[in-house]
Amino acid sequence: MRHYKNFINGGWCAPNGGKEIESIDPATGDVWAFFPRGNDVDVAKAVEAAHLAYTQGKWGSFSVQQRVDCILSLADVLEHRWSELVEAEVRDNGKRASEVEAQFAGLHTWFRYFAEQMLDIESESQQLNNQTQGVSSTAHYSPFGVIGVITPWNSPLMILAWKIAPALAAGNTVVIKPSEHASASTLEFAQLCAESSIPAGVINVISGLGQEAGEPLVKHPLTRKVTFTGSDFGGRKVAEAAASGIIPATLELGGKSPQLLFADADMDNAINGIISGIFLSNGQSCVAGSRLIVEDSIHDEVVKKIIERVSYLKAGDPFDPKTQVAPLANEMHLLKVLSMIADAKNQGAICVCGGAQQYPRDRPNGFYVQPTVFTEVTPNMTLWREEVFGPVLAVIRFSDEAEAVRLANDTDYGLAAGIWTKDETRAQRIVQQIQAGTVYINHYRSVDPGSPIGGFKLSGYGRELGPHAVKDFMQVKSVWLGTAPCSDPFPLTKH
Repeated sequence: MRHYKNFINGGWCAPNGGKEIESIDPATGDVWAFFPRGNDVDVAKAVEAAHLAYTQGKWGSFSVQQRVDCILSLADVLEHRWSELVEAEVRDNGKRASEVEAQFAGLHTWFRYFAEQMLDIESESQQLNNQTQGVSSTAHYSPFGVIGVITPWNSPLMILAWKIAPALAAGNTVVIKPSEHASASTLEFAQLCAESSIPAGVINVISGLGQEAGEPLVKHPLTRKVTFTGSDFGGRKVAEAAASGIIPATLELGGKSPQLLFADADMDNAINGIISGIFLSNGQSCVAGSRLIVEDSIHDEVVKKIIERVSYLKAGDPFDPKTQVAPLANEMHLLKVLSMIADAKNQGAICVCGGAQQYPRDRPNGFYVQPTVFTEVTPNMTLWREEVFGPVLAVIRFSDEAEAVRLANDTDYGLAAGIWTKDETRAQRIVQQIQAGTVYINHYRSVDPGSPIGGFKLSGYGRELGPHAVKDFMQVKSVWLGTAPCSDPFPLTKH
């Protein structure tokens, strides 16, 4: 049984008040660890430590190259010791070990990429209006200071890397509040940070509940920017708290992503992409392709192929390489997914595959749900409109391109979308009409440090990753230089 502590100023600290949060292994239903239940006192200590590291410590006085060298030292540690982090995340959120290993083996690349990106950021001369004579202007980029980082439970450590790698490269310090449902891998990661050359106080971790730790972090007067990934409900809370302090926020929220499948598509490729998009990670992905919009002429064939593929998937121990279906991350989420499946049935959708909890022989008390497919879904159904965040696919027919686009955009979200067709002209035409931050063509679910990710509508605002990720964690300062004497605005007048 593990009892974790908060990580503040390079050391481990018991939470103020001594309260803890149980972490239940979703594959077994057993408690395996306890997280600190931090509160506003713990948050204040962490933020103040981060602020001092930024204003008075080595970090704030380092050159860009010195800071980059520190980040690269962390990358070196991660490259050689990432495997030490796998068990904690699998036991925390139930994701298959094979998926976690694939993510963690590349963690170091995120830090290397943005460290190198920082080396290319310089002050920029500005193109001024010709009427402005005798002056020049330069844009300088400087860090915000303390960044509040709030991460979700589905891929906590990978998403953390997306956020803090560019934030650190930009020269900021960070206070991280991981999800109370999955804090272990982040706390284990903090230990590796302590073994790198990044100075104490630059990276801090406070575990706790949203109201008790997350809100105080966003509202602390020394927090200068916040980045959040989670539900749209949580995003609203973060946005309100950030607005009260007039601080910027980047929000990457929920999704109800459509997959548009045309009759001319490469069927095998499309089926692989669609199954990956919704059933890999149990649909517990922000970009999960949960709405399949399929051309009427191939509807029955597509549904049949999907059922054939997923009905034989094996559920079991997420550490077993043969396991294809892992548990959902926690019991509360299991109940939510089962409730939405029941609602879909009651509203008239036809469950053609799965649709129930399952009990693997070796993990009978785990939080497992069968991969589920619904047909005869209509746009007024809850299953079409609300994010399930589980292994549940809603299938609907379309007759022409205009209807497909209309159905795709018939959502309050706009995080991702997939288009499956051999007609490149059509694909590019549809891309311009789809209301989503990421659109995949004949492919799905990739992410890369060089490509921005973020949403339209209720899926949030701001972008993470991409060519401007480091600058997103910096403020712009205009510096004007006089190149000619100032004229007297009030010349003396002789009387």
